[in-house]
Amino acid sequence: MSEERDFVGKMAARSETTLHSTVCKEGILKNPIFVAPNYKCQFCSKVGEYAYVVAHMQTHEKTAVKHGDVTTYCKRCGLCGHFYRYQEWAEGLHNFDDHTILTLHLCTFLRQSVQNHTAVGRALDILEQTNQKKYPNHDSILHGYLHFEALTEHNYNFSCVHCGIHPPVVIMDLHKKGVFSMPVSDIEDPPPQFEGHVDIEEFWQSVDQEIVCRGFLQSNRENPCKVSPSYVKWAPWIGPLTRASKKVLNTEYAKLTAKKSVVEQADIDISEERLSSELMNLKVDALRKLVKECGVDSKGSKMDLLLRLREEMKTRSTYDKVFQKVWGASGGWAVIMCPCGIVNSVKFNIRAESPRDYADMLLSFKHFPNVVIYDFARGLVTHTNFREPERLPFSPFEGRVAAATPENIASAKRGELKINLSWLQIKKDPPDLNGHPATGSAEHYALYDTFHQYNTKDEKDALRLIGLVPELCGWVNSQIVEQLFSGMRKNNYFMNSLSPASHIFLMRNILHHHNEKVNQQALEDLKRVSHGDVTLDAHGKATLVHVNIPKDVDMADHCGEQCEALTMTSNLMPCRASWTLGVHHPLQEQLVNYVLDEDRPMNELIVKDGQTCLTRENFVSLGLRREMDSMGKDVYIVDLHIPPTWLLPSSCDPFLCLPLDPQKKDALIFPLWTPGHFLLCVSEFFVFYKITFMERIHTEKHI
Repeated sequence: MSEERDFVGKMAARSETTLHSTVCKEGILKNPIFVAPNYKCQFCSKVGEYAYVVAHMQTHEKTAVKHGDVTTYCKRCGLCGHFYRYQEWAEGLHNFDDHTILTLHLCTFLRQSVQNHTAVGRALDILEQTNQKKYPNHDSILHGYLHFEALTEHNYNFSCVHCGIHPPVVIMDLHKKGVFSMPVSDIEDPPPQFEGHVDIEEFWQSVDQEIVCRGFLQSNRENPCKVSPSYVKWAPWIGPLTRASKKVLNTEYAKLTAKKSVVEQADIDISEERLSSELMNLKVDALRKLVKECGVDSKGSKMDLLLRLREEMKTRSTYDKVFQKVWGASGGWAVIMCPCGIVNSVKFNIRAESPRDYADMLLSFKHFPNVVIYDFARGLVTHTNFREPERLPFSPFEGRVAAATPENIASAKRGELKINLSWLQIKKDPPDLNGHPATGSAEHYALYDTFHQYNTKDEKDALRLIGLVPELCGWVNSQIVEQLFSGMRKNNYFMNSLSPASHIFLMRNILHHHNEKVNQQALEDLKRVSHGDVTLDAHGKATLVHVNIPKDVDMADHCGEQCEALTMTSNLMPCRASWTLGVHHPLQEQLVNYVLDEDRPMNELIVKDGQTCLTRENFVSLGLRREMDSMGKDVYIVDLHIPPTWLLPSSCDPFLCLPLDPQKKDALIFPLWTPGHFLLCVSEFFVFYKITFMERIHTEKHI
């Protein structure tokens, strides 16, 4: 087969022997296949005499569709009479509707174009200008590409190789500008007996069916498999191993209830707050026009208009009108992500966002995350605990990290309160009842992201800050969702013009390829630093199955019980004797030399404990004795951990850390830590200098 393939249905001429039996060149007569003692049709299983089979094959030619010098043939089922066809993937082709035939190369090219925020139409314009050829209708090629993705076997796992299929920490937010056109008034109310349970597999299979069915429709014919937004049949996407079952929650219909509880009113308030912030971004002319459409006085300044419109939005009809004008027809799409940047769940909202949308997804998880980071954490907790009063998903302390006492609140505001959640790094042993499989803890907290943590007016929310938890502070990037949205916003110009089914299908596909790319990069990094084979365990986490032991490390002297006893935390003391083996240990010396070998890769993984990974660079950056330039002087540097042991309660003898011949040294250096920097105390001929590290101008002399 020629390597030069056209990007569309008009393919370059190729030899007959390389073509599938259902694709042939115009004017080339196909002969029956001889299967003794009869002949067989090349297009179906019909068998008979030569003349009979030739006449039968002519019926296939009558159903053929011609494409210049290429003709495609379909087959007819002998039982039901329906025509069907092959997609010709074995020949590098994708047959969309017998008229639009794409090469697989074009399909992968369009996939990469979409991943790089380029619409299919723009990508085809580039190809037309480059190849100086006119391609078929761009909408047909777009539907053909979606048809290709629908028939491709994607797993849509939506899981992270680091956090696994059940992430203990998640971050949530809404992409409010990612919408699709939808007449809200056409959505029917759900039946009274509907409780919000939707079959996720059935719904997404129906979306695939609409995409696939387009290849069998004649022009201007309505799609019998069309999927329209509905409160009864509209589901989020959660990975098959992450969700509890195929029945997931979607209770958006509850946003329509006339009588609101305290929790439901909180949902409306937060939506109005978000909508009001969007109104601030409108120009005065656009805002004045919107005010007129709502029947409100349009005179006055921009602030006057905003105040009047906000008051008018208390009625649901006006709110819906403003929402559709400002936000878009649908309610955007909400995501739940792990700190690594993997999307674990996505929900395409029909109406305005509220904590209800995220509660639906979280309550559909098989294991509720231990820490949830959201820009309206208090409202999420109130709503979720109100829906599940028997088990209270967010507890203890109503999702706060500590009890809401005046002392804790004051301490948190001063930045003095620190709450350790050690099980985020080391799994609880034994685990709690119904504990999370990754942490073993049954505690669940709701915290604010760093961007919105000071927007709340409730002083108790001072106990919902990420900075209060050392295990999260500096590790979790609470803006990881915004970073995802910054790229996805570049797709709005073509995504928002798609039909509802095409929009949600393509967006899930884009997020899937995003996840695959992030996971693939993570696995490659892990393989590069570990020099071993990587596999996924039962929880979907990457683990090392084989570690290559350096050849220059002699394993003759193995570590035994004496090493285990010396390295137990309970046996460690703040003195030099506790930090050294005290005896000659060849294996330990070789391992230390291997770890500190600066000729080896600095990013090689040395230690992995839970979610903490240390590379050679981390160990080398601790500082080696030779790294201080003594300018030809014989100096002795005390270990960094020694000076604090001289203080209470240890009160160790300082002379125990000195060498046997301190009087022969030109200087003794004692590193001390003070908040913000190190101090180096230098002893030289009984004259003491206190030098602030990296601030050599400031020197004090004491005699």
